[in-house]
Amino acid sequence: MRVPTLGTSPSRVPAFCRALLSNRRFQILSMWVIVVNGAALGAMTFQGAMDVAADFLHWVDHVCLGFFAFEVVAGIMSFGRRPWRYFKDGWNVFDFVIVVASFLPGLRENVTILRMLRLARIVRIFRSLPSLRVILVAAGKALPKSAGVFALTGLVMYLWAMIGWIAFYRTDPEHFGSVGKALLNLFQLVAFDDMGNVIRDSMAHNMWTLPYYVVFILFGAFILVNLMIGVVLASMEEAQKIDDEDGEIHADTALLLDRIEKLQVAVDKLAADQDRGREYTPFR
Repeated sequence: MRVPTLGTSPSRVPAFCRALLSNRRFQILSMWVIVVNGAALGAMTFQGAMDVAADFLHWVDHVCLGFFAFEVVAGIMSFGRRPWRYFKDGWNVFDFVIVVASFLPGLRENVTILRMLRLARIVRIFRSLPSLRVILVAAGKALPKSAGVFALTGLVMYLWAMIGWIAFYRTDPEHFGSVGKALLNLFQLVAFDDMGNVIRDSMAHNMWTLPYYVVFILFGAFILVNLMIGVVLASMEEAQKIDDEDGEIHADTALLLDRIEKLQVAVDKLAADQDRGREYTPFR
């Protein structure tokens, strides 16, 4: 990959920036810069490390910030005469905000905000690793679809807690003295938190709590949880398809932009030849 010199046509700069950002080695370098930045931020939390290498850690942080700023500028320049297209991607907007905010005077002097901005840079690793990005998109898509499962789980738990209070509040007030205690009991079962001890303690007061818990575990802890897993898996598959389609669209867009830039160069060259032809008239 040839680096453009000062005499290079400006139309080649966007193509160079696109090639650089899509280069596998540059993407790996970007990921390692994020990892190094995160390690430096973690080292800053140790007073001993700050006493020994505070200047070096701040220098590493500034170098990482400079790299991120270069990456943002290259991303904007990769769109050539249409830099606003850079901000159509949510990840690009996120990168731009956390990098630009790190240079703002008012925010830079605030230690808490500055640390939060530094911490936000580590989140950029989601962009560098497609697998993490797919998981994040799948989680976002699974939340709205999980609303029905959450509502069904809450309804079932409330109804079963009411049944447990009606049946066992006299014999086992510790676990079923109120609907709140019964709900907390059932939530422990759904989360598989100390399930054996919960069942044994209740059986010590009333043996009929065993079928009560077994029915709830079979329905609540297995069927409802498996429904949730099915929603997450469906969202993962949908997110993977979207990521694949985005990759194809980005590749087609880059090819189209490259062809437009070459066409613009040809048009500019033709216009310049026409201007020279008008200036040169041998019969004048």
